[in-house]
Amino acid sequence: MKSARYRTTNILLLQRAFFQTISLKGRNTLIILQTKGIYKEDGKIALKSIKVINWADITENTPPIFPEGSSIDLSISFDENIFLSGINGIVWATYDLRQSEIIQSSLIAQHIHCEVKTLKLEKENLFLISITNENETQDAIDFIWKSNDGLRLNPDWSYSPGETNKSFEQWLSGH
Repeated sequence: MKSARYRTTNILLLQRAFFQTISLKGRNTLIILQTKGIYKEDGKIALKSIKVINWADITENTPPIFPEGSSIDLSISFDENIFLSGINGIVWATYDLRQSEIIQSSLIAQHIHCEVKTLKLEKENLFLISITNENETQDAIDFIWKSNDGLRLNPDWSYSPGETNKSFEQWLSGH
């Protein structure tokens, strides 16, 4: 028979995983590129940059039948949760250079080696916290947003321009 401590520990771990999963659901996707084009015959799209892409190059589906000359909006995006997953060492993202540098310094103080990388988007830069030693990735994730003993940041870097990351500012002010 398992001890009460063992059962309680497992319940707390499951509860923690459950709430972390909920906090990640419903996140928006990050749009990396948006461009316009003109629909041409046979599924060709002439982009603003004067390049032409073929419908067949992006999907096996039959091209839609739009009137030739129709305006097309094309965007490329991906799931923001990738910035929290540790894939390729990336454990956090922010539009605030100051925030990225403070988090980097905090991780280094915890003996977690990391660097700030810049992802250049169309209109702004996104600063990524990248862990250089793969074995330290989970420790960094725990310290930044999972553990109550760490920074306790919420994955909320998608704030509007000019607004601050509320959980980061709360941590800075000691709350």
